[in-house]
Amino acid sequence: MKQSLTSPELNIQDLFPFQLDPFQVEAIAALNQGKSVVVCAPTGSGKTVIGEFATYRALHLSQRVFYTTPLKALSNQKFRDFQEKFATTEAGIEENVVGLITGDTVINPNASIVIMTTEIFRNMLYETPIGQVGTSLENVATVILDECHYISNRGRGTVWEESIIYCPPTIQLVALSATIGNPEELTDWINQVRKTAPHIDPDRTAISLCELINSDFRPVPLRFYFSQKNGLYPLLNHQQTALNPRLKPKGNRKKRKRIKRSDCPTPMMVVEQLYEKDLLPGIYVIFSRRECDRAVQKLEGVVLVSSEEAHALQYNLLTFFLAENPNLRETLLKAVATENPPLYDPLKDFLDTLSPQSVLFPYLAGDEESKIHLFGILADLCQLVRGEQLEPLTRGIAAHHAGILPLWKELVEQLFEVGLVKVVFATATLSAGINMPARTTVISALSKRTDTGHSMLTPSEFLQIAGRAGRRGMDEVGHVVAIQTPFEGATEAAYLATAESEPLRSCFTPSYGMVLNLLQKHSIQEAKDLLERSFAEYLAQLKLEPEQQAIANLSTELAKLDIELGGLQEKEIIEYEKLNARLKEEKRLLKILEDQAEEKRKKEISGQLGQLNIGDLVYLKGKRLRTSNPQLAVIVAMVPGSGQSYDLLCLGDNNYWYLVKRGDIVDFYGASLPLSLIDNLSIPDLRRLSLGRGPKGDDTAKAITQQISDRAFGRITPSEVVEQQKRIDHVEGLLNNHPLTRSKDFKRLLKSHHQRLELREQLHNRQIKFQKLQSNQSYYWQEFLNLIEILREFDALDHYTPTPLGQAAATMRGENELWLGLVFMSGILNHLEPHQLAAAVSAIITETLRPDTWTNYLPSPEVLRLFRESPEQGVSIGEMRRLLNQTQRRYQITIPVWLELELIGLVEQWALGGDWQELCENTSLDEGDLVRLLRRTIDLLWQIPQTPGISNYLAATAKEAIALLKRFPI
Repeated sequence: MKQSLTSPELNIQDLFPFQLDPFQVEAIAALNQGKSVVVCAPTGSGKTVIGEFATYRALHLSQRVFYTTPLKALSNQKFRDFQEKFATTEAGIEENVVGLITGDTVINPNASIVIMTTEIFRNMLYETPIGQVGTSLENVATVILDECHYISNRGRGTVWEESIIYCPPTIQLVALSATIGNPEELTDWINQVRKTAPHIDPDRTAISLCELINSDFRPVPLRFYFSQKNGLYPLLNHQQTALNPRLKPKGNRKKRKRIKRSDCPTPMMVVEQLYEKDLLPGIYVIFSRRECDRAVQKLEGVVLVSSEEAHALQYNLLTFFLAENPNLRETLLKAVATENPPLYDPLKDFLDTLSPQSVLFPYLAGDEESKIHLFGILADLCQLVRGEQLEPLTRGIAAHHAGILPLWKELVEQLFEVGLVKVVFATATLSAGINMPARTTVISALSKRTDTGHSMLTPSEFLQIAGRAGRRGMDEVGHVVAIQTPFEGATEAAYLATAESEPLRSCFTPSYGMVLNLLQKHSIQEAKDLLERSFAEYLAQLKLEPEQQAIANLSTELAKLDIELGGLQEKEIIEYEKLNARLKEEKRLLKILEDQAEEKRKKEISGQLGQLNIGDLVYLKGKRLRTSNPQLAVIVAMVPGSGQSYDLLCLGDNNYWYLVKRGDIVDFYGASLPLSLIDNLSIPDLRRLSLGRGPKGDDTAKAITQQISDRAFGRITPSEVVEQQKRIDHVEGLLNNHPLTRSKDFKRLLKSHHQRLELREQLHNRQIKFQKLQSNQSYYWQEFLNLIEILREFDALDHYTPTPLGQAAATMRGENELWLGLVFMSGILNHLEPHQLAAAVSAIITETLRPDTWTNYLPSPEVLRLFRESPEQGVSIGEMRRLLNQTQRRYQITIPVWLELELIGLVEQWALGGDWQELCENTSLDEGDLVRLLRRTIDLLWQIPQTPGISNYLAATAKEAIALLKRFPI
């Protein structure tokens, strides 16, 4: 007999004493009827209210709620939010109301409300040892899947699909998603999955089917702007439907020149535009950590806060660092006593009272140098943040990206939320659910680097970032600013601002963990049935007809290209492209040799830089100048800098002004211009200049630039650079005389050849895809079977039954569970000390490093031996990896098998008690990346004692290793 899912209604006005939006009312009504819901609405529109109501409803029914999120950071934030909302009483926080499970963190797992990552929820649904996290689905009424659009995420999407497929259909689902292009398909698929759930009789069981709540309502509407060098303009027309006619590019599209970078607005200009129009606080999104940091430095000297806000910032920062750290207070006082005695008494007054009314703050307000000095010392001592991050924050400016320590990022978020930080330069990761609403979001570029190359933002990505703009209850309108770049302009920005969201796609991919966990509880046929219920399979069946049309179109295109390329020899093309690749490599080597020569010359002249005078000719190059070759220039003036030394104002022979440090001078040979010429120059406004290239010179300056070139001595080119240039000339000669280049339009033919190869690949993939769909075979079934074969070859499966190795691998959480299981069950790690185990574990989870990654800490010979030398019985870890990679290639499985030895000395040093500051100084990794590496290592170490079949020694050693690694700031 069916049990009713409806409930006595809660008093909505008591729960939410404000006007609810129509889509919220609709969703709450559906939940009250026991229905599940798929809620698709814009970022910042108030979907959280629906999740909160579902939570109130379950508690009202004396039942439990699971709230899942895609990221640990989101789970932690939601845990804090829900503790405040559901567990805070006058007596304090009730411990048993809200729990948290995120892998290595388990708090109150049997609480009424449990926040967890979606991966943890999926693991519980397997009902195998991997899901034993101290709680179960018993008495769970509702599961809230926050950020459900993550189904489209390549790395995490499979977990979401599995969670929906395995979740009992009697449990109410609340799927909260950003705006997507196919919400009906998502809802229909979930209902199809729930109706066809195994071992469920729809006639006898009350299934909670989904109702779609789809809304484009935005409580704070968005207004889009476009920033150019000459100002900020509305991006769209009055109807907000198309490009503002005033921004339409002029002239013939084909003849239009690409805009120079010097004609595009800089971060300084954009921030000035926002400040003048009172559009701050703002999030300024830049898709590069380095450029985020550089933008902060470019705003040197810019103050965006009032004196009261500056006071509040300084107070918050000082209490953040010093309130709970008596050792740091003592060290700071000693340093100030030595380096800045007048500051000692005001600082001591604050440290004695920790009061915002301390005399320290008026003192700092009147002495900028002391303020900079104090926060500089604090940055050096605290081991948490660099000086170039801390000092700008006192002026309301910050960076926020994965390279920064999590603790510091949280502080930036809190200060931004209360309005003390006015502009945050952030990478796109900030748009992934972290609660940081702003008046304005700035999108610095409309394209970004991805795993497959450089590509335009999708409309969903653009709107996800844009949706941060507009604070509910504070702003009538949210402002979104796109910026002119050399590659994209107003046309592209207007397209993204007005385009429909693209459809949600599936990234469903079987893994070793999936195979092993399903086969522990299901027959092979049941596993196949589960795979056929994936969103990927659902969409594939919908796409049969479009695939057929695509194959026909591709075949036609290929036929045209075959005719066009009839007389072209593929052998000649391959030969030509090899030469081209060789030329690129020779040019890369030339660049290295030139850089080495410049560095050597720089050292030679370093002792003579103090003797330079106005009128001397110098060559400039540095990170602020953005020039590939040294820039010839004349020194025009000495300008007071940020420290004690003077900066140099120079005029380049290209008629541009430069403000540089002495360290930016890479060469000089004693030549100079008469001072009489220098006296005639009109110097630009120094207040508007920042380090680097400045404005263009006037006509007088232009006349003098010729004199610069005439009087300069040519730079001496080292012999090795000359020889390398000869090699380049030789290869260029071979290319110029190649048979392919005899054809006038060989570049077009070359392009057509690549297009043909790409089309052949596309056609091949389409045909395979179509055949799979047509045969009604489970879309990923062959991959699932291939994984089974690999697991059998490595003795992780006996027929379809997991062996002890298979059971161990099934409990591991990682990208390649079989790889982790092989390493831990091999016995190779059983004799290691805790610090050595930490180092070894970090090696097998570290992804491929950037080529320029380095550390000064060498791996210990004992740890290296594990990877390179085979034990008496068995093989080394390195050989194990080679065999697994070889087998995976044979079965066309692309799951990564990570093994990176470059950083194991670094991890070992930290485990041995190394100092954090020293650790950071001896590696190219950003602090945030270092924290991530160590936390991932801890997460994997934490899994070892939970894994069946692991030796007692290894389990105990893993616990000791965790204790060694888990110290501040980790």
